[in-house]
Amino acid sequence: MITPARDIATSTGQEAAVAQTSRYIRPVSPEIVVGLTKLMDFGIVLLAGYLAYRIYISGFLALADPFTAYGLAALIAAAVFVTGLNRVRAYDFGRLADLRWQATRGFLVWIATASLLLALAYITKISSDFSRGWAIGWSLGVYGLFLIGRGGLGLALRQWANAGRLVRNIVIVGAGEPARRLIGKLRLLPAAEVAILGVFDDRPGPQSIDGVPLRGNIDALLTFSREVLIDEVILALPLTAEARIKELIDRLRETPADLRLSMELLADAMPIRGVSFHGAVPVIEVVDRPLRHWNALTKWFEDKALGAVLLILFLPFMAVIAALIKLDSRGPVFFVQERYGFNNKVIKVIKFRTMRADECDASGAARTVRNDPRLTRVGGFLRRFSLDELPQLMNVVVGHMSLVGPRPHAITMRAGTELYQEAVAEYLRRHRVKPGMTGWSQVHGLRGEIDTIEKAEARVRYDLHYIDDWSLWLDLKILLMTFRVIFARENAY
Repeated sequence: MITPARDIATSTGQEAAVAQTSRYIRPVSPEIVVGLTKLMDFGIVLLAGYLAYRIYISGFLALADPFTAYGLAALIAAAVFVTGLNRVRAYDFGRLADLRWQATRGFLVWIATASLLLALAYITKISSDFSRGWAIGWSLGVYGLFLIGRGGLGLALRQWANAGRLVRNIVIVGAGEPARRLIGKLRLLPAAEVAILGVFDDRPGPQSIDGVPLRGNIDALLTFSREVLIDEVILALPLTAEARIKELIDRLRETPADLRLSMELLADAMPIRGVSFHGAVPVIEVVDRPLRHWNALTKWFEDKALGAVLLILFLPFMAVIAALIKLDSRGPVFFVQERYGFNNKVIKVIKFRTMRADECDASGAARTVRNDPRLTRVGGFLRRFSLDELPQLMNVVVGHMSLVGPRPHAITMRAGTELYQEAVAEYLRRHRVKPGMTGWSQVHGLRGEIDTIEKAEARVRYDLHYIDDWSLWLDLKILLMTFRVIFARENAY
């Protein structure tokens, strides 16, 4: 017999307490909240532009003033702003209530949006057509309204979460070990997001699975779905039971809920990112190549544009360094070394020479150590402030390196007494992107000599984190952090 919806709370505790009758239409969901937030942000940009126009241009009493040029600018800005927020994952539901995180990302994206519009206005020679007062008022208004909107949204989300309005009600089909493992993983999620209402299986079993009640067979589930609001039905069965899975899917299609097949067992063996199609052939997405599509284009533009600007700015300074190297010791100004580049290809990395010419180690087998006797006077100074790396801006502009990425290592570089690629299992994964002049591991103090396996593994972990979580904002953050690390001179020798 199926427990009536009004009595569920007494039978299963917190999970069932959030269940609602099927007559109840859920007014909000994470997807709806995200969609409305995008609309709100779009409207904020337009509203701030209109208010600034009324204040600085026409006044509130004017009934019919042309808003065409200003309105078009606001429309373009709104589209760019929302797209930018989406790119930095500001619309991830779990982050919407984090006001500090949203305020930081919102500020950076709005600065980038305003800068883009300013550049377009300058290129098209229409910047003089717009009031500076309007532009300033509009910019301040957008960010102010954005903060107010996010503050109100965060308050509403917390209230809805406490009231159980955002909980996704889930039932599980299958009472075996896959179900037990799935329940354990689902319980790691916040209770305000997921509620497990019960387990259903045609085969007899225990009264409960890890505290979740076994409510009956598939017929009982169909009846249960008519009395209780179910958001998702998850089949937790071995993937080898193809016939059983197909039969259950055919029977459960009539339920007004999302029907999903758990791949929890498969996910333990390999990472699963999603499912895509080649024509009519479905394939499981296991690993995505990093920096693809728009990310790849953004990274390329960042390296070419910013790399060229920095190279031009530093050229006079580099000329002075070159002269000092020639005056200090005999030998060439530059030191060229073969290192691992993108996709494990060997590239030639250029640096200022910091050692005596007859003691330079092109292989990289002999590590540089603190107070290394091979260093010249100028070389020691250059290494302390990482100035010997400046010529790598040429590698960046040419396309062999990036400004930010895992540092390129000499082919024979060792971690402790072993070759780096042999000492650390996932080492070669860091070469799935171009190497960089600075990186996530370097700004966390992992620079200089790698004399232990532990240090090598830590550096690789940071590099892989950077690759998996890349964003333009992360690159800019690393570049800013690099200046602090350089002047701190930690592990620089």
